[in-house]
Amino acid sequence: MDGLLYLAGGLVDHLALVPMSFNWSNNPELPGFNGSANPIEQVINWGQGIIVVIGIIGILFAAGKMAIGKFGRSDLAADGVGGLVWTVMGISLMLVAIPVIRTVASVA
Repeated sequence: MDGLLYLAGGLVDHLALVPMSFNWSNNPELPGFNGSANPIEQVINWGQGIIVVIGIIGILFAAGKMAIGKFGRSDLAADGVGGLVWTVMGISLMLVAIPVIRTVASVA
């Protein structure tokens, strides 16, 4: 096992010496919304973004409950763990539903 780690470390060292160029844009721009985009796709994309933001807020809320529970309120910590499980499962289901909605919207 150690031999693989040494091999991987040596590979990373050699890759760090390879010259690479990246084309970074200094002026990022929003895509042109001139009406040519599909409005259903735009709504689905906005919904996906909102789901991700709500998920981040939910995970932070559950983590806050667990952190407060560390200071002697074990019931709050347990509630935070349960909330974390529900948050992750809910977000997973919502993110799995997006391809289903896209498939149904493209057929209809």
